[in-house]
Amino acid sequence: MMLQTPPDKRGLIVSAAIEVFINYGFKKTSMDDIARAAGMSRPALYQVFRNKTEIFRAASLSLLDMLGHQSRTAFESDKPFAERLYDSLDSSILSLHRKIDATPHGAELMGVNEEVASDIEEKWCEQMVGAIASGISAAEAAGEIALGPLGTDAKAVATVVMQAMEGMKGKYLRGDPIEDDVRRMVSFVAGALTAAKSSS
Repeated sequence: MMLQTPPDKRGLIVSAAIEVFINYGFKKTSMDDIARAAGMSRPALYQVFRNKTEIFRAASLSLLDMLGHQSRTAFESDKPFAERLYDSLDSSILSLHRKIDATPHGAELMGVNEEVASDIEEKWCEQMVGAIASGISAAEAAGEIALGPLGTDAKAVATVVMQAMEGMKGKYLRGDPIEDDVRRMVSFVAGALTAAKSSS
């Protein structure tokens, strides 16, 4: 999993730890494993992080920050609004799901993330609402869609989109793909906003 981290000792540890967690899972990973992967001694590792839970939280934060940036970048293309909205969700949430699915310890890592880093994910969801709202506002400013006729605003629509994604989590956790569901949801939202523009 390619993750851009700061070129310092902390960034090196986080990047190395992600690979170790993916290969061995959280429970079987030791601080020795992480130190070895980062090319440093265990005492040097403990100077930066107290334990592997702290490292996992730092890794979760770095990963979600990267995905949030990708979500915003997706809105900068010349594609139609509906495609930009889908790409924003695909490059962040769906991309993360695919990466987790491709790892032998994906289910365990998701469980650990829920247990030790749920606050980080909650803040990230708020950032995602902001990213999507920004993309919606830009589309309205460009005359592609309209919010006024629907009596709503960009943040409210973005919140509905993220709530819909959260609602699909159960299906994903059962091992069922959700890409088609996301496409239908995006088509519905984009269609409503586009129709509102035509009627305004």
